[in-house]
Amino acid sequence: MYEFFEDEKCYYIVYDLCKGGELFEEIVFRGKISEKETAVLIKQILICVNYLHQMNIIHRDLKPENFLLEGSKDFNEIKMIDFWLACKHDSPKVMLDQMIGSSYYIAPEVLAKRYNNKCDLWSVGVITYIALSGVPPFNGSSDKDIIAAIRVGKPGFSEPVWKSISDAAKEFIKKLLTVDPEQRPSA
Repeated sequence: MYEFFEDEKCYYIVYDLCKGGELFEEIVFRGKISEKETAVLIKQILICVNYLHQMNIIHRDLKPENFLLEGSKDFNEIKMIDFWLACKHDSPKVMLDQMIGSSYYIAPEVLAKRYNNKCDLWSVGVITYIALSGVPPFNGSSDKDIIAAIRVGKPGFSEPVWKSISDAAKEFIKKLLTVDPEQRPSA
């Protein structure tokens, strides 16, 4: 944030100009992102998440809509946004109990109301899956169906798009989408 202004009717906040738009819009436009470009993208996202976690902050709503592309479409320069659900969390051993987040990206432990910063890594796994395939790993016709699929936590890799994706990428996603947060890697 650079500046903040107000008048009789409105508040105005001046941020960086990100001409590339939302990551979500770019994924929709392309249908999916190549494995090489996804690797660059997810590295940038993990750098952001790692920085937050080192500052004892959990974002709690990571999704493609909350990343802006600065201008180029090569994913080297992104901005993480929308921190209204973020919280300070001084110890990963102390569990949070507020069930918040967006249904496609919410971690199973958040649904169980017992979570720490590892919930952000689950969301990164979902983002990776969507970037590579163009579809969410846990889908349904309603939020209830999506949440039921998340609780099971078994992403599918049988669609034809996954035949061209490396085993290493699939294994990376499986590790991030591990239901047990203790087994999930850190950023």
